[in-house]
Amino acid sequence: MGILLYHAGLSYEKTGLFLGVSYEAVRKWIIKGRELFSHTVVKKERTRIAVDEKIIKRGNEYLYLWAAVDLDEGQVIAVMITTGRSYLEALRFLKRVKRVCNGKLPRVFVDGGVWYPWALQRVGFTYSVVCFGPRSAVERFFSLVDRRIRRFWEKFPSNARVQSIEWWCEAFAGFTNFSRRC
Repeated sequence: MGILLYHAGLSYEKTGLFLGVSYEAVRKWIIKGRELFSHTVVKKERTRIAVDEKIIKRGNEYLYLWAAVDLDEGQVIAVMITTGRSYLEALRFLKRVKRVCNGKLPRVFVDGGVWYPWALQRVGFTYSVVCFGPRSAVERFFSLVDRRIRRFWEKFPSNARVQSIEWWCEAFAGFTNFSRRC
C-alpha cells in the first residue's frame, strides 16, 4: 500500500503518516520495490530500442541518468546512473541493455551524442541517429522522472549515494512498467 501511495504522488512523509510508519520505512519499501523492475524486464528478442541520457542533480553535483526503452512494448528495460557522460559510460550502459536482448540485436535509436557511435559499434548494435519520433518513448520516461523528482526535491539530496539513486530509478522504472501493463 505504501509503494502505491508513494507512486501515486504522496511524499515519503505523507505516505508514512497515512500508514502510521516512519518516512524511512517508506523509503526502504520504495528501494525494495526495485525488485519489481528486475521481474518486469525479461531477456527476450527485441527489434527497436530508444536510448538516451539525462542530467539530474544530487545536491550541487550533476549526475547522468541513462535509460533504454523497448519501443514495441513501451517498457523501460535498463537504467543506470553515472557521474560522467563519455564513451566508457555509454559502453557500460549498452552492455547492460544487451543483457536483456536475446537473438539478433535490435536497432537502437539515439540522439547525436558523440559518445554513442563508438560504443554502439563496439557492443554490436545497429543504430540510427534521430531527433524526434522513436526517441519520444525514452523522453516520456524522463519527463515522469522529472515530474516526480521536482515534486518534492528539485534534486536528489547531496548525501544520497549514487547506488541509492540508481536503486530509486530502478524502482521507479519498475512501477512505471507495472502500471503500463495494468
